[in-house]
Amino acid sequence: MSRISRFTWLFLTIFNFFYINHIAAQGIQFRHFEWEDALTQAKTENKVIFVDAIASWCGPCRIMSKEVFPDSALGEFFNRHFINLKMDMEKAEGIKVSNLYKVWAYPTLLFVDGSGKELHRSVGYLSALEMLALGRTALDPTSNLAGMEIQYAAGKRNRDLMLQFLKAKTAAYDPNAGDLANDFLKTEESLDTPENMELILQHVTDPYSRGFRYLLMNRNDFEEKYGKREVKVKILSVFEGYLQAHPELQLGEVQRLYGTVYPEKGEELASRYKVDYYLKQRNMEQFALSALEHFKRFPSEDPDELNEMAWLFSEEVRNPEYLETALGLVHNAIFIHVSTYFQYTLAILWLKLGKK
Repeated sequence: MSRISRFTWLFLTIFNFFYINHIAAQGIQFRHFEWEDALTQAKTENKVIFVDAIASWCGPCRIMSKEVFPDSALGEFFNRHFINLKMDMEKAEGIKVSNLYKVWAYPTLLFVDGSGKELHRSVGYLSALEMLALGRTALDPTSNLAGMEIQYAAGKRNRDLMLQFLKAKTAAYDPNAGDLANDFLKTEESLDTPENMELILQHVTDPYSRGFRYLLMNRNDFEEKYGKREVKVKILSVFEGYLQAHPELQLGEVQRLYGTVYPEKGEELASRYKVDYYLKQRNMEQFALSALEHFKRFPSEDPDELNEMAWLFSEEVRNPEYLETALGLVHNAIFIHVSTYFQYTLAILWLKLGKK
């Protein structure tokens, strides 16, 4: 080796050392690629694409850019293993990528291979150490979401895998985490452990599942641990979430759902739902019959509720027999509390019956 070539080699070695360390010291280096070019580059370099999916208004996104991504250890790892992109999901090509990978919360930390297949994701602020762990998980085909999905689909159901899979789905805000939690709870001999109670409160969305039945049967224990308001909100969210997810439910199925979710007042709530159901359907004959049956079976002491129903009769019902019964509702309201609003409803009903 000549003197010049030795000098050149030494210079390049020193330059590369300081350049690499300078880049690492700056943290994660985000490149500027169009999405298709990034996929091509990932294949060329045999790397995974890391996308910091952000929105301009996202506070945690700005904090991570300022305080987390400049970490030198994080930069050394991510610059070596990933094609790093920062994309605003509400602008330009970010909209296409957002639709493609269903990004709806920020920041979403997304990992995609060169073929465009999603490998892993997490949603929300992470520290530098958490980001480092996330990057390692994304590269591990036995631990990332795509890899665990394959194992799970192949029938692997050991406890550690299911818990790890559930944890990852939760961190990714995966809407199917509840289904996985139900599957896991089916395999547990006992649900009374703190871990399983936490899973039930956090994940269970199926009112007919074992976990939800356990919550209802042991409501006092859950209220003691998490508070009455938290448990009440959970039960309501399960009920309303199931209704929204199954808009095709028929009247009888909804009534059954009320009885399942609210065993103590299920009949009364189902009866009232029947009244509202026929009103929405504009089936006024069945509305009137179901309303009269409801208040006969479940007398109300709420004057506003009684007056509201009587007012609906005055507007929607023509049958004099039904209107006469509505008079009884508003009379009860006035007996409980005298109000000009209630008196007005009474006057309208009298007028409609020809009792001027």
